[in-house]
Amino acid sequence: MFPGAGYVTGRLREAGNVTYRLREASRLPKVRVRRVDEVSEPLREPGIITGYRNENCTVLQAVVSLFNATNETVNFWTHFLASLYFIWLLASLSSAMPLFDDPYLYPLTCYLFTSCGYPLMSCIAHAFSCLSITATHVCYFLDYAALSVYTWGVAYAYYSYCLAPQLMDSWFAQIFLPVALMNAVSATFCACLSRFIVNPIIQKSLRVSAFVVPAVWDLTPLALWLYTCDASAESCGESRIHHINQYVCVIVASFFYGSHFPERLAPGRFDIVGHSHNLLHVFSFLATNEQMRAVLIDLKLRRGVLESAGWIPNLKLLTLVTPCLIMTIIILVLVMTRLLSHKIATDTAPNPNKSCSSAAAETSSPPPCHTNGHLDNKVKEE
Repeated sequence: MFPGAGYVTGRLREAGNVTYRLREASRLPKVRVRRVDEVSEPLREPGIITGYRNENCTVLQAVVSLFNATNETVNFWTHFLASLYFIWLLASLSSAMPLFDDPYLYPLTCYLFTSCGYPLMSCIAHAFSCLSITATHVCYFLDYAALSVYTWGVAYAYYSYCLAPQLMDSWFAQIFLPVALMNAVSATFCACLSRFIVNPIIQKSLRVSAFVVPAVWDLTPLALWLYTCDASAESCGESRIHHINQYVCVIVASFFYGSHFPERLAPGRFDIVGHSHNLLHVFSFLATNEQMRAVLIDLKLRRGVLESAGWIPNLKLLTLVTPCLIMTIIILVLVMTRLLSHKIATDTAPNPNKSCSSAAAETSSPPPCHTNGHLDNKVKEE
């Protein structure tokens, strides 16, 4: 009837097909939530009954699961939002302070970057740990590595701004940073090694002690300064409350991580929200926030005293020691990943001795048993 009507109709049909295909492609995959008896042993958590993700998710399924009710959803968002907050704080401070130009602020710059790194790596680990069993272990290897580097950033900042005056020329000041370096490397090693251990008590003890030791070492000189300084002095009193708040948050976070409360008291009640790892993330964020506030106050109020005492941060600690530490920890993670791949391949490989013995057991049959009836028949035949 109209010239070109067939052509227009054909083009409209093609457009409709394209639209349909786009709708099909944009459909998000469904994420099935599993029970504890449906997942492998390394993925199970004490007191958590449901909310587990499939252990062989695709990347898209892993991302979609972050918007569903699983036992990793709150873990991801608590540290993802914390990392965004610390990144925003780093950007704000860099615009207000010469973080990259003033040598006095170099320890603060290192500390701020490590504070941004550990929650960011933690949320990545919680997001993509469901890709496979191997991915679960490797993701948490990287999580432990970022947390270990953070312990070094804390030690560097405390050594530069929060060291007690009576410790500045002591043997403790000379060994404080070298021991902090060794603690960071050993924390990564012990935490990664704990994932090779089957016994849950030994595994948890090794993993907790891996980070308790660096924390105690970093906080020891701070505790001495808070104990000996004059609380009424401006350089001590203003930051004192933030340091104490940080101590409390660290203790509470460690308690929840080591005890698995409250889900141990009521299994299944805190599968999605409120379990111990959620609380660990919340209190670790609060501890870092209080710590950051205290360090900012100390570096500002104590600058005159520290510079007059010649307590100027060494540039090599930022430009040489810190990159070497990061490279060492990365190499350690790669070695642990290689060992893990070998262990998984060995565990999943068939055992030829076992298969041969099974085959022999199946082929060898016991001699036939003769019943009394069979014997009677044989006698009658004879």
